[in-house]
Amino acid sequence: MRTIVFVFFVITLSACSSAVMGSHSAVPDVSNFAFPFAQNRGATNWNVETGAATDSYALQDVDFYPNKITIDAGDSITYRINGVGLDGHTVAFVPPKQKIPGPLDPKDLVPQGGTTIDGKKFVNSGVLGGGLPPFEVTFLFSRPGTYRILCLFHEPAMESTVIVQKAGARYPHDALYYRYIADSEKWHDLAAAERSVSHFPFKPGGTTLAAGIDPGLVRYPPLDSTVLRYVDTRDILKVATSGNLTIKVGTVVTWVNETSNEPHTLTLNVAGKKKLPRIPPDPPVNFNRHGVTRYDGSKIVNSGTFLGGTRVRLMFTKTGKFYYGCLYHDNSGMDGTITVTP
Repeated sequence: MRTIVFVFFVITLSACSSAVMGSHSAVPDVSNFAFPFAQNRGATNWNVETGAATDSYALQDVDFYPNKITIDAGDSITYRINGVGLDGHTVAFVPPKQKIPGPLDPKDLVPQGGTTIDGKKFVNSGVLGGGLPPFEVTFLFSRPGTYRILCLFHEPAMESTVIVQKAGARYPHDALYYRYIADSEKWHDLAAAERSVSHFPFKPGGTTLAAGIDPGLVRYPPLDSTVLRYVDTRDILKVATSGNLTIKVGTVVTWVNETSNEPHTLTLNVAGKKKLPRIPPDPPVNFNRHGVTRYDGSKIVNSGTFLGGTRVRLMFTKTGKFYYGCLYHDNSGMDGTITVTP
């Protein structure tokens, strides 16, 4: 699903030198390089980052880093989200003959199946987020094989491979190798998210905004990065603070979900409130999904979930400054202000 790139690094006899990685540039592919094997010294815990972000959490990766890892039976992997503004994810194993739960299934939020993977039972971490405990899962001694680990919110974009060898087998790579691979993959995907901003398909600063945007602009299969903002610009330097408009009373503003990998909402509290209401994303509240909803600040308005390629429209019928955001991603800074003048 992805192009694996890597960073150049030098190992001296006494210590490892620092890695040099261009922030958003391609680097040499060393997939055939003869890295030294890592000696097995018993059951090992490995680390996999779950998602990544930059630009005040505006640019986000929806993948596991590293995306592929080889371990031994009996080893464990700790999946961790590093940052309170990172998108929420799950870590799940779905047996081959079981249907994958949908991304909006409420059961995705709940832990199930414990913390061991044997290849037979469904395992789900429940929702993980920045500031919450990581999820550690053990791959059982009796079940070598290849396992697909996925996020129930973001699959098929957010999937990874864990190859489990027999207990005691020599590892093909050590933790340092996977750390460098993970960093390379993360920056490759974040660079793709950055490039997607330049493809904003509407008039910059106009009354049609992208409710999220990704490199494929609703292309399937979904890609591994996204922008969690109400985008009104093609300037990457402005994307973190985009979504703030000044309009005339009576103007209709349109938001279009330009992603294939994220659900969003358009949600407004009553006038004067600077936080979103604590309500579920669905169902819609005081909202016309098939036309234009009129908003005067007197009541809560919520579009409900809208997916890639769909749009919502709002007419502002009263002057004032109105805060809005996405119930799924307001913790990542996906919000804005509409200032309505006479």
